[in-house]
Amino acid sequence: MWTLRAGIFLLPLAYSPFTYDSYVLPKLLLARLLVAVLLVLFVARIVATRTLVIKRTPLDIPIAAFIASAALSSVFAENQNVALFGTYARYDGLLTLSTFAALFWLSVQALADQAEARLLIRVLLASGYAVAATAIVQSMHDSIEQRTIEPGAILPAFGSLGNPNVLGGFLALVITVSVGELLMAGSTASRIVLLNVLVISGLALLLSFSRSSWLGAAVGTAVVVISQRRRLPRLRLVAPIFAVLVLALGAGYLLDGPGQLEHKVVARMMTVFDPNKIAGSRFGIWTDSLRLIASRPVLGYGPDNVGLVYPRFQTGDWGVAGSLRQPIDKAHLELLQVAATQGLIGVGAYAFLLVGFLRSFWRARRIDQAVLVFAGWIAYEVAVQLNFTALASALPFWIFAAVAMVSCEAVRAKTLVTDRRLSLVLGPAVAAAAALTLWGVVLPYLADARLRDAVTADYAGRPQEAQPLAAQARQLAPRESVYAVEVGNVAFELDQWAAARAGYREAAALGTFNALVYRNLALADRNLGLVLEARDAARKAVELDRFDPANQALLAQFAGIKP
Repeated sequence: MWTLRAGIFLLPLAYSPFTYDSYVLPKLLLARLLVAVLLVLFVARIVATRTLVIKRTPLDIPIAAFIASAALSSVFAENQNVALFGTYARYDGLLTLSTFAALFWLSVQALADQAEARLLIRVLLASGYAVAATAIVQSMHDSIEQRTIEPGAILPAFGSLGNPNVLGGFLALVITVSVGELLMAGSTASRIVLLNVLVISGLALLLSFSRSSWLGAAVGTAVVVISQRRRLPRLRLVAPIFAVLVLALGAGYLLDGPGQLEHKVVARMMTVFDPNKIAGSRFGIWTDSLRLIASRPVLGYGPDNVGLVYPRFQTGDWGVAGSLRQPIDKAHLELLQVAATQGLIGVGAYAFLLVGFLRSFWRARRIDQAVLVFAGWIAYEVAVQLNFTALASALPFWIFAAVAMVSCEAVRAKTLVTDRRLSLVLGPAVAAAAALTLWGVVLPYLADARLRDAVTADYAGRPQEAQPLAAQARQLAPRESVYAVEVGNVAFELDQWAAARAGYREAAALGTFNALVYRNLALADRNLGLVLEARDAARKAVELDRFDPANQALLAQFAGIKP
């Protein structure tokens, strides 16, 4: 239980200044380590009691069906390496989906009763408070720095989760559960603490400017208030505070000049009702995603493969955000994302999973704690359905899902074996956990630390120093395309065209939707006299991003070349 408490507290906060991916990869590595430790402890309990007890929940079969669907789509994926491991900074491959399932299952085995589940909820709220406070500080810091360029700027909060929408989805769950705990609190001290959590989390959610998360928090809170309306008189002292805050925000909007927080929030909220804003971004992505899904409707293109194929169906430059342009690698609507990656079979499995949640909550609707976790689940799901599942918030969510099953009294224990020989399984379990820790935690961490060092040296104008570091990163994590890209980049800067070509071709084989990789590959091929290969690479760059004029200009240089 202490391992589980530490895990659910630290997962949203995990951050590494020593790796190139400071936000997402550390959380994934911590989750893998958590799975390894929980597995050893689970087996150790079996050995100590000489009894194998398995706890079952209504979600076991739906989760297994969803994982099986992902495995099937991986076999026929556009790129099987990506389907298995995911793309860099997303890591949404089959292995990560299996990590979600393992976290859920092992958490269920570790939780004994509703009291332990309730305590884990409070640890989650403590983590949410720390996440929110970090996000507020980050937003203030970034805004102050930006104001030297743009007076009155207010930059979004993302904190330790690395993305405003991901932060918002997590805080929508935290805020909803905090409201429920506040209504159920039995002492004044508890209400003061929970009110503090609500204020800090609410401010961080506001600063995220995540409309889907605002909606999720509103829906989840409404569920709590309606279901616990008999307890609303307990909040009679909170109502005046809330009213004062609303009046203060309203007064700030009317009296302050442009650029203030109130104006930013209202402007963001008004975009929900602006058809031009919707049609210019999400609606275009959704429409193109439907065409993508229709091209391979049964099995989809494989987990995390959307970025590799979406440009073929893209009708507009939807990745523009201010002066930045980003490739589209998600459908930005969870159901469409599942359909694109796993097809109709995956959608069916996903619907089966959602129904499993809803049936469990419905059967426990008279249990206050079950209603509380249901409201948190609704808040998270609303935010996710209008975006997509992101690893940083999904990892603590699946531990929360285990808490939800225990809170709903939906867990059934079954004794399968009672035998002294069960002690024989401890050795293999420890060996498996050690292998998982080495392969899934230590090596990826070292590889990404080497990548950070290589990029730092490269940017400092020391490519000779960066080259061996990039090579080490690629050797430590040979299935990750980004490390091969850096090998190619350093060789490209040193005019080592054959080495650059090898690095870029390896990255392409592993799976990348970075058009610049193919553009540089075309240039390396041309410098090696491989004109036809250079033309093919230039065509691939245009296929991945035809809205970039540099890609179009490069391809035009090969217009007169014939096979």
